[in-house]
This record gives sequence, structure tokens and C-alpha cells, in this order.
Amino acid sequence: MGLIDKLLAGVTKLPASAASAPADRVLVRVYLDTAGRVTDVKIKKSCGDPERDAQAQREIMNMRFASKGKAAKTSHNWHDLAYTFHD
Repeated sequence: MGLIDKLLAGVTKLPASAASAPADRVLVRVYLDTAGRVTDVKIKKSCGDPERDAQAQREIMNMRFASKGKAAKTSHNWHDLAYTFHD
């Protein structure tokens, strides 16, 4: 038995109730302007709960990120982001 087989043999499957529970994170695409402000958020992978997805979108829209330096050519950009809920 190879190492990978040994590692996989120790994996426990989740109960059906846990598999259908909402995840603790949402994967999104975030559109930033040249100043680092979020101007759009698209859900790439839902957590399974539309209310929590909407909460993540609202919170991400209020975030600010570092802007590009003045010497760099500035442009609007999409970025992938994983948003994790901390309840």
C-alpha cells in the first residue's frame, strides 16, 4: 500500500447532515478600481445560504485594498477572493 493510499484510508466521510450544511466560506470575484476600492462583487461559489452570500457581498463592498503605485500603469482589475465567516 502506497503512502497516498494509507493517507486516504484514514479519511472519515462526513455524515449526510454535515454535507448539506452551509459552508463557512464564499468564493467571489472582486472588481477593484485604481484606488483599491471594491466596485463589484460576483459570487463564484456560494456557501449554500443566500443570506450569508449577500452578507459576504455587503462586507466585501465596504473593504479597501492597497492601490497600485503611481509609477505603475493603473487599470481596473478582477481578483479572486475567499471570504470566510467567523461566527
